[in-house]
Amino acid sequence: MTEVRRRGRPRSTGTDEVILDAAQEVLLRDGYAGLSMEKVAAQAGVGKPTVYRRWPSKAALVGDVTRRAFLAVAPGGDIPAAAPQHVAEAISTWFCRTADAAADPDHAALILALTAAAAESPMDAESLYLHHTRDQHIALADLMRTAVSSGEFRAGTDVDAVVDALFGSLLYLLLTCRGETAPKRAAGLVRVLLDGLRP
Repeated sequence: MTEVRRRGRPRSTGTDEVILDAAQEVLLRDGYAGLSMEKVAAQAGVGKPTVYRRWPSKAALVGDVTRRAFLAVAPGGDIPAAAPQHVAEAISTWFCRTADAAADPDHAALILALTAAAAESPMDAESLYLHHTRDQHIALADLMRTAVSSGEFRAGTDVDAVVDALFGSLLYLLLTCRGETAPKRAAGLVRVLLDGLRP
């Protein structure tokens, strides 16, 4: 497929980072309810159209701020590959690492802002899922199907339901448990979920 070139000057990566930094500062200071494109533009020292050219909505901006912050505290946050019979171990490691990253106070605040953005608009919720969650959902489901095929997990396992439970558990941990007890709770949750899948 031939790449379609956009007209005009290319976007400045430096400007993108300045805007993302500004949006993160406003989010952590004022919360999602207090975030506006006007505030972000003022904080970044750019015009509001500059922000809108890059992010069409507040939800899209929050999505990119949150993803960037997560990758900064959990650079290995992608779904890992796993050798046969070691899928449960790989998923447990990913889950606990992700839960640990989410327990960071600043990152927790950003994830809650992302949740608020998704709750505010069904259209934004769909867009956020497509750009920030779908790939991880697919990768986890594929990994679990490998475990079913190899016999590590029970035949007939509803892998999509289990993946939903994993993501739901991460959000539950974020809402109810932070600090020193979070890693232990995360390990216990993922162990209960995955042990129930064994033949």
